[in-house]
Amino acid sequence: MGSTVDTLAQFGLSETEAAAYLAVLERGTATVAAVSDETDISTGYVYDIAENLADRGLVVVDDHHTPTQIRAVDPESAVESMTAVLTDLEADLSERYTETEPDYPAVEVVRSRQTLYDRLEHLVETADDEVFVMVPTPVAARVAEALTDARDRGVFVALLLGGDDGEAARAADGAAHVARSWDPPVESLVMVDNEAAVTSDSSLLHGEHREGHYGLVLEQSPKVAGAVASQWFNFWAAADEVATGEPPALPAEELPFRFGLFTAVEHGADRDLQVTADLFPGQDRERITAPLVEVKQGLVEPVTYDFPVQNTLVVEADGERVTVGGPGAFVEDYSARSLTISER
Repeated sequence: MGSTVDTLAQFGLSETEAAAYLAVLERGTATVAAVSDETDISTGYVYDIAENLADRGLVVVDDHHTPTQIRAVDPESAVESMTAVLTDLEADLSERYTETEPDYPAVEVVRSRQTLYDRLEHLVETADDEVFVMVPTPVAARVAEALTDARDRGVFVALLLGGDDGEAARAADGAAHVARSWDPPVESLVMVDNEAAVTSDSSLLHGEHREGHYGLVLEQSPKVAGAVASQWFNFWAAADEVATGEPPALPAEELPFRFGLFTAVEHGADRDLQVTADLFPGQDRERITAPLVEVKQGLVEPVTYDFPVQNTLVVEADGERVTVGGPGAFVEDYSARSLTISER
């Protein structure tokens, strides 16, 4: 009965009112004296409680009989009455509610394999711009559908797999724009939209699930996601390219920066390109439209970077060479949030 009393208390009944109500409910109809004997509540107080329960639609008080009878309303009708109150409350609260995104990082420690897979799939399914994944090759099969769906809806997907090159190439087929393989075992690193990140012991996703191993899921955390991306690119630099997908057709408009860079590299091998970079606020320009001169990058072969995490477009703007990087760019002249790549 304790749990039922606690539940009724959530709907505003006191413990005494809940006990009296259950005493009536079990009898169907009870006198005030019977309820008093059952619950050790004084007779005078039972009268007051009965009126309160009647106001809530839980009982009917029949004082035309002597002694006064308290009759329980059938539970279905009683619950409908409470539900109607909750529905009205929900409507009122919804009118007042303003939805906001959390302005602080959400950190979750995950120790269950299935839970971590669920978190990974959720992040990939909600990605808007880009997904960078490093996992053991067998794990790719578990997340391939989510990655393929993300790619099909225009999200840039880069996949680094630990294991045999041939197996990695098969696992990456159709799931990534570009994939690499590294023979040594790899830990699990995932970065989504430069805001969310997952890092975990690889055994949590594949092989023997060892006690004490866990994963961290971090959302609304650009700084942590950026750190994970830097670490990811260091592994990427040591790996071998095993698969490259087709870039978007030109003109490719308003692509996330690294997707635009990939597109420029893939199309730039046999044609002259023009870049329109929409810049982040706070710079001395809002947009740059200029011919593409050079790309410094390590996303696809052949690499042309000066250091492993470099992703830079060099354009000829107003008679001088200008460098454009992505979110958080610190060595380039400008930081772009999106790129449009077209043929000159």
